[in-house]
Amino acid sequence: MSFAKIQTWIAKEGRFDPSKDRSSRELEVLDKFCRLTMDLSEVVPHQGAKAGKGGAHHDLQFGRMVKGRKTPVVFCGILLKPTGLFERRNDIKTPDAVRIYLKLSAAGGARTPWKDWIHDDDGLKPEPEWRYLEIPPEASLAGDELLNLLEDAYFEVVGI
Repeated sequence: MSFAKIQTWIAKEGRFDPSKDRSSRELEVLDKFCRLTMDLSEVVPHQGAKAGKGGAHHDLQFGRMVKGRKTPVVFCGILLKPTGLFERRNDIKTPDAVRIYLKLSAAGGARTPWKDWIHDDDGLKPEPEWRYLEIPPEASLAGDELLNLLEDAYFEVVGI
């Protein structure tokens, strides 16, 4: 499922569109992230009430529907460089860099070839089970590194 289908959901639900005024690289990462995540089973898009408002929330999150729960368990989110006056979390210094937040153990982050780009949660109240991956503009999206990280986070939220 491409980001175009997510944009349909955004318009239908009256949500914040994170793709507005973005560079081609940011849109490339956003589209790849959405396609990989939505290809996983029982995944739904989610957006907090303060998305895009300069708060500590991700621009777009994804959760996994788990048997016995009414709400999805959020396992990943994406944060693009803020375009407004306010910065969120730790400032993203590199132009066109995109942050992917993953509910992932330290061991899960250490398994990937992108381990040097993975950091502990940088929120005001950091959560130990969350990590972020800052994808620099020079990183190739052609390999399976992003898919492997998303799958690890997807399975970790249900204890696999």
